[in-house]
Amino acid sequence: MRQFKVFKHPDGALESIRPGWSWTAFGLGCFWALALKMWGVGLAGLASLVLAGLLVPLELVGALIFSGVLLLIHLVFGLLGNRWHMQHLLDSGYRHADTVTAADAERAMALAARYRGWQEAEDDALSPR
Repeated sequence: MRQFKVFKHPDGALESIRPGWSWTAFGLGCFWALALKMWGVGLAGLASLVLAGLLVPLELVGALIFSGVLLLIHLVFGLLGNRWHMQHLLDSGYRHADTVTAADAERAMALAARYRGWQEAEDDALSPR
């Protein structure tokens, strides 16, 4: 069981995010941010990749330096990605509605909806698997 922060938009849409490390953001980096329409973060990450590629010479030592820079960029995305995503939701009109402990993001939203009385959560979504 993990802790999730559940966000609710005024139109009723729910999103849940697990605070802390994001493997998806670590693996996909700036492309993850662009897919979530976090344009500033995504374009900054992409620009840093392009800049690193242009500044590092194309030789063995340069390739090692570029690999280190690439790893560093992805570590930053992994460490800060979920925090950026939560801030993006807040900036998009969502509000932090609840923090719940659940097995996954879907169940977290179902639990928050049930506890807050937003909608009737399906029993199947809450049953252990």
